[in-house]
Amino acid sequence: MKIPVAFFPVVLAFGAIIVAPRVGAQAQDSRQEGPTEIDKCQAISQSGSYKLVNNLTFNGPSGSSCLPITVSNVTIDLAGFSIISLNPQAVAIAATPPSGQVAEGIVVRNGSISGFNQGVVALGGGSIVEGLRLSGNYEPFATGISAAGIVKGNTVVGFVGIRGSGVGIGATGIITGNFVEGNGSGMAIGLGSTVIGNTAVNNGSVELPDGGFGITVDCPSNVTDNTAVGNPRGNLVLNGSGCNNTNNVAP
Repeated sequence: MKIPVAFFPVVLAFGAIIVAPRVGAQAQDSRQEGPTEIDKCQAISQSGSYKLVNNLTFNGPSGSSCLPITVSNVTIDLAGFSIISLNPQAVAIAATPPSGQVAEGIVVRNGSISGFNQGVVALGGGSIVEGLRLSGNYEPFATGISAAGIVKGNTVVGFVGIRGSGVGIGATGIITGNFVEGNGSGMAIGLGSTVIGNTAVNNGSVELPDGGFGITVDCPSNVTDNTAVGNPRGNLVLNGSGCNNTNNVAP
């Protein structure tokens, strides 16, 4: 029997009606996948992406962390929220896996951290710390950011430490576009780093016996287009030889 030509569009249209809801459901399911939401201080023991959904307040014991990370390859988006400490000797976010291991590929971005002795600790390599606003205190070992990787576009103030020993940013890697002010020292940068476009002002005090440096860099490193002023014990200090020291404003 000859099938009318008009039959085929009808069959195709009917097939589309059947398939379309299934495809739509798959797309919806895909859209529902995303970062794991964080609404309280907690340990992070699985690799993946996380995001804050509200401000966090931490009142744990000294030396403990609001968000301890025990695995590699973790991304935490603060999503514009704040992490606040009621214990000035605590740590906000620390990649500190069990002894003998190293957590690598830690990413922390986009929010505020205040009141902690240490802000972000991510020393395992391949880390990214960007877009944070950190304010610290006078407690021992005060450090805003400790990282190995990329440290970009952060503002760090008030990590003074006892005797002025605190540091705004202690890092190795690519350190660019950061602003540090009112810390024991502004930035302490490790060997083989790229240090571009940072600003360090008024870190340290002549009344405090330690600190007082704007930017210290271990050479060889690339040190370009930075501004360091008002740091009483040295604005830009290059340790060793072999640094590219270009276009820096550091009287």
